[in-house]
Amino acid sequence: MKRFVLITAAVLMMTFQAGAQNGLGGLLGKLTGAANSEGAGSLVSSITDLLSGKSALTEEAIAGTWNYTGSAISFKSENNPLSNIASGVAQTTIEKKLDGYLQKVGISQGLFGFTFNEDGTMVVKYGSKTFNGTWTLDKENARLNMKVASFVNMKGYVAVKNGKMELLFDATTMMKIIKSVTSVYKNSTLQTINSILNQYDQMYAGFRLTK
Repeated sequence: MKRFVLITAAVLMMTFQAGAQNGLGGLLGKLTGAANSEGAGSLVSSITDLLSGKSALTEEAIAGTWNYTGSAISFKSENNPLSNIASGVAQTTIEKKLDGYLQKVGISQGLFGFTFNEDGTMVVKYGSKTFNGTWTLDKENARLNMKVASFVNMKGYVAVKNGKMELLFDATTMMKIIKSVTSVYKNSTLQTINSILNQYDQMYAGFRLTK
């Protein structure tokens, strides 16, 4: 009798473990699917990936007027502070939060964007204001070097594909751009934006743009 009870218990335990594993697998599958779905719109999975040459860059592809559609977040490498499963979801969460605060300082769709002219000149649009400057492309390092009058010189990683662009900066440069464009230097919104940008080490932030 005792042996029967032990065998029955063992069978039940094996069944429970199998069910738990299937449930966990399903959960992980859903999380992975969610991460892939959320991050599907990103052109840059990591800065390291961008530098590997997977994104071909030319001056012709960059030239034109690009309008802001939202913020962009990426990490220096695939070995970021977030797990592979959670990174896509967390990335989207950070972007949505950043979008809301950028909108509060006037960086939003229809009000912000860049024009890169073929002659190497450029214009940054912010509401009714425009800032003139120049740009050059560093193809080897996938960088745009931008010098804009009245505010910080910008060196940002760039990716372009199918009429979409992502410009990514380190946290310090991103904050300087926001302050210079908006002419706002001290308020609670900027403090919150700064906290978001410095939430993780080796995190890059910038702008999603479309032609």
